Amino acid sequence: MYFLLMKRIRRLLRKYDWLTIIVVLLTLHCISAALLLIFDWETYAQDTIPKTLWKGTWWFFVTATTVGYGDVVPQSIVGQVIAVFDMIFGIGLMFTVIGAGTDKIIERRKKRLKGLKPVKYHDHIIILGGGAKKKLEIICREIRMDLGPEIDIVVCSDKYRENPLPDIIDFIYGKIDQDDTLKKANLDGAQKVVIYGITDEESILATMAVDDMNRELFISVYLRERNNIKHIDRINRTRQKHSEITGKQYPKITIVTRIYDLMLARELSNPEISDVLFRLLRTREGDAFYSVQAWPDLNVCIKVPEIRKLLRATEAHALLLGVKRYETSEIIVNPDENVYICPKDQLFVIAKQKPQPDWESIL
Repeated sequence: MYFLLMKRIRRLLRKYDWLTIIVVLLTLHCISAALLLIFDWETYAQDTIPKTLWKGTWWFFVTATTVGYGDVVPQSIVGQVIAVFDMIFGIGLMFTVIGAGTDKIIERRKKRLKGLKPVKYHDHIIILGGGAKKKLEIICREIRMDLGPEIDIVVCSDKYRENPLPDIIDFIYGKIDQDDTLKKANLDGAQKVVIYGITDEESILATMAVDDMNRELFISVYLRERNNIKHIDRINRTRQKHSEITGKQYPKITIVTRIYDLMLARELSNPEISDVLFRLLRTREGDAFYSVQAWPDLNVCIKVPEIRKLLRATEAHALLLGVKRYETSEIIVNPDENVYICPKDQLFVIAKQKPQPDWESIL
């Protein structure tokens, strides 16, 4: 009967988790306390009822956990008989509780490592795919260098059987273009999404899935072949049409493609240019490329020379390289001195760190 009861309790623990632990312990404690107060009042009686109840509670947990200080001992035979039952069932229950609790912790950790447990983050970064482990580690490091060390990163992939970088990311196992995978990663609560599929087809399908579930997300997608850019452009045109219909501003999906073939040709007449470019792309090696939005809340346009001075005077000591027009998406590299920078234009700079100018106080 004893082992049958313990088995039943374990089954309840698996089904109802910690609620069962609390109910069973409190029930056993209440029954024991009531019987001991009836048959062994002299041992537990104190000045007040609360003190009496606390003394009985203290004795119960000291006994059930096998600590046994011996400061409170039932004196009557009936009280000692009740204590024997408390020892048998209380100790068995306590070990059952500890074992079940440990099993739960291990089970949850295994689920998390295998990517089966949904995340509950908000304003986090989701990486769909990520490629080889070393490449994934570099991407995560660069994201944290740019956005801060505290940013939460969730990687979704079906190429890993368990979390490839358990110390620095959370992991969701599944195909990156499936709704179930995106829901487990809490796509609706995410800040930005990086899409790095094994193939361009996988990346395009994942982009379509993300866009369908949350069109307001900023998405950066990597494509290996430039002739596949047209598929992402089609999604961007759809976003633009939805913007015109709803009046909402949906961010444009940015596309990153291979630049190795271009660099190979440029290197012939411009030696070492590739080394400089890749150094500027890595934030851990000092000055790097950054982009900054120009004063979104101020209705004023300012000439390039003045902006250069303002950026140079910031703590980041930024150097202006180019600008992308907010209204037309036109990109101007090395803008002329007569060019005006207007609200919400995107400024591209080289700086010691990501510039965070307080435009209102500067202007």
